[in-house]
Amino acid sequence: MKYKGYKGQILTVDLTTGRSARVPLTDEQAEKYIGGRGLATRILYDEIKPGIDPFSVDNKVLFITGPAAGTLLPTSARFAVGTKSPLTGTLTVGYAGGHWAPELKYAGYDGILISGAASRPVYLYIRDNTVEIRDASHLWGKDAFEAEETLKRQLGPKFQIAGIGTAGENLVPLASVIHEQHAVGRGGPGAIMGQKNLKAIAVRGTGGVEMAAVGMEAIREARMFRDTIYTNPVKVFFRDAGTTGMLASINDIKAMPTRNFRQSYFEDTDKIVFDQMRRYITRYESCSDCVVVCGSVAEIDEEHVKLRTERIEHQTTCAFGTYCGIADLPAIFEAGDLCDRYGLDTMSVGHTIAFAMECYERGLLTARDTGGIELYFGNTRALKPLIEKMASKEPGIGALLAQGSRKAAQIIGGDAPRYAMQVKGMEIGAYDPRGFTGMALNLATAQRGADHNKAFTIAAEFLGVLGDFDRFDIAPKPALTKKMQDSTAIIDSIIMCMFTVDLGISVELFARAVNLVTGMSINENGVYEIGERINNLERMFNVREGISGDEDLLPARFAQEPDATGHTVDVSRMLPEYYRLRGWDERGVPTREKLQELGIVL
Repeated sequence: MKYKGYKGQILTVDLTTGRSARVPLTDEQAEKYIGGRGLATRILYDEIKPGIDPFSVDNKVLFITGPAAGTLLPTSARFAVGTKSPLTGTLTVGYAGGHWAPELKYAGYDGILISGAASRPVYLYIRDNTVEIRDASHLWGKDAFEAEETLKRQLGPKFQIAGIGTAGENLVPLASVIHEQHAVGRGGPGAIMGQKNLKAIAVRGTGGVEMAAVGMEAIREARMFRDTIYTNPVKVFFRDAGTTGMLASINDIKAMPTRNFRQSYFEDTDKIVFDQMRRYITRYESCSDCVVVCGSVAEIDEEHVKLRTERIEHQTTCAFGTYCGIADLPAIFEAGDLCDRYGLDTMSVGHTIAFAMECYERGLLTARDTGGIELYFGNTRALKPLIEKMASKEPGIGALLAQGSRKAAQIIGGDAPRYAMQVKGMEIGAYDPRGFTGMALNLATAQRGADHNKAFTIAAEFLGVLGDFDRFDIAPKPALTKKMQDSTAIIDSIIMCMFTVDLGISVELFARAVNLVTGMSINENGVYEIGERINNLERMFNVREGISGDEDLLPARFAQEPDATGHTVDVSRMLPEYYRLRGWDERGVPTREKLQELGIVL
């Protein structure tokens, strides 16, 4: 192909027949969808049959990189995993950093499209042009870390591994794909790997990646991006605390989800903030070619918790902390580590436990239902046994909660669905939507469910990074949300780290990044056009699955029960303007004219 950055081919693997092939990546695909999320949306829309059960053998899973992976562009060592979600029924595309994405590019591939299902446990072995489906019976039953360590001992330390834990093997709809302690966590892609009997993908490449810019020009441009990030004052906070640096400030403005969103202020936040975590940090680490170095290793040696693990982030801290009314920091670390080992999405697991706690306190679940576990808010001792039961889908409370809060609520019945804090089946992230009306609209309209990263409007509504918006004002939020959803789509397609939004990388610079790597000539308007195309095609995937505007709603609690500041939020007041700006009809469906304008062929 004429564009640089790409390897120009997708590896296809049919686990049923054992056959593999290489499919060309076209210039048009690159121009319209860039990579990552964009290519995943286009490829999976075409490859997945409408209406299939996510656990059907007809479902497919795509591992995909962006054009910048393996280049000098900082924060671009990320890969995406896309599939039809067993949790939501939507198209889900999630992301992880680490070192796997550059290795796949060095092996000669932009992505891997996996179909069919093996008759026994297998792993995929890729070393440059050598592609083999190998027996994984010795890996089955191991947690994600044990499996990775086993493969590295067997194949060599330079192989990069992405795989599943026992939750994926057990087809838990909350199962993640794990690479080191980086997780593609939302929507259950690990369960689809488990359905296919695919334990892991091991990759080793010895090639390289060409950039459009060469020589000193490439070095100057890459250094400009590096310096923009490195000299930004926010970088220091990300390095030290990751996203946990926001815990105290979000709590101070009373926008902290607490006890399953019954409150928006957690009185014990000071016990779980980064200042308390700091004493456990032993060293820092980074993804490939990243100057932020926001990862860190923690060693905990307390009477009730002893482990060596990755520092937890804002979402995990809240999921097992504020959501559950728990302020025991070592126990929260342990819960996050268990989820990583079993291959579980910490956000959905913690939120589903919080949902169960509310059901328990309201009498919708009893000790008989929970196997004797007292599921009251603040019960630290409930976390570990519940996570273990969910990972194994143990009959009873484990199998119930392993389905996620929406399905669990439907099974419990009665008023339980009122207390499932989810959108389209995906549990809501750790920012109370009553405190950020733009985030409320984004959570309601994001295509795969309540994904706060599809438009992190808090950057504009609170942090002042992308504007200065009153966080409670609804009037400007349809335009803000649409604009940020569209620009985010190209970040997820390059693929660059979402932190770059806060680290001085503007929309103009995202366009410049694409051009630097590929040789395209995209400007700021082009960023929004490509992002709009991706969002519309994602929407059309949902529409053909019977999911449209009827599900662009938040749980009733947010419109009916004020937060600690006295505010509620009703997203239905913003939807008509949002749909108008998007060129969608009153049902939230893209019009034929809008699809034609964007060059989307269905």
